[in-house]
Amino acid sequence: MNRNGPYSKADIIEKVQAALKDPASLYRQNFLNYTGSVDGERYTELIAAELLKNIHVLQSIPTITREESYKTPSHPELATRIRPLSSGREEEWIAIGMYGKTFKWIGEIIDFQTPLKNKASDDAGKIDLLSYDKETNIAFILELKTPDSQETHLRSALEAYAYWKTVDHQKLLRDFGIEGARLHKAVLLINNSKKIEDHLASGSDRPFDFYKAAVESNCCIAQQDFARSHGTQAQRLIESVLSVDFFLLNAAKTSSIYGFVTDDDNEYDGYDEEYTDI
Repeated sequence: MNRNGPYSKADIIEKVQAALKDPASLYRQNFLNYTGSVDGERYTELIAAELLKNIHVLQSIPTITREESYKTPSHPELATRIRPLSSGREEEWIAIGMYGKTFKWIGEIIDFQTPLKNKASDDAGKIDLLSYDKETNIAFILELKTPDSQETHLRSALEAYAYWKTVDHQKLLRDFGIEGARLHKAVLLINNSKKIEDHLASGSDRPFDFYKAAVESNCCIAQQDFARSHGTQAQRLIESVLSVDFFLLNAAKTSSIYGFVTDDDNEYDGYDEEYTDI
């Protein structure tokens, strides 16, 4: 895949129109990770502009109601296992390590790899993490992204939105005993997988640094660039139309409280120049 092109505006629009024929799988399309530009306009901007014109198609993603419980009985036991040294699947093991822990804004992680399929032939993935905040009565569908991810924020937001549309909200909440909660969706970015894993494995009860991150529409997650991108089409699509939040789980802050928040004064709620190069 050539992420930088060159592609014409017509090429990009044609790709989006073709993908919209199956909106539930649109988030899987390679073109969502294109990072180049044409005539001074980023590919992600062209894609987002076309999606905004066809938002009704995205909103038509059908719900799959899972007859079996969304809550997998074996997950609590699986969460106690130690990751094999030879194991890959970094995102999955980080998700498992987060199970049962509580984080700012999103609450307690109550499940990982939550299945969306009702039958084997269903074209649906799994929710990376499901959380619930008792104080706000909000549950989150969380799409987890590690630092080496080459996905744009646009692509990861569309994946979180697709899962939120696919899942049967009422049954999901009922299966986890949180009926009446509101179900939100977000992308959880990790800036240092090794430090995160080590801390999760240590059993420490000290919380991580946890921030609300600004959205950079053309950003690859691997770049960890959270500079503002005011007024862009992709930002409008992600924040205002899809209503997908972005959070950053930080483990590289250099200070006397290395990597941890000890009081509310350390909360980060938006853009801060100190965190644009992490």
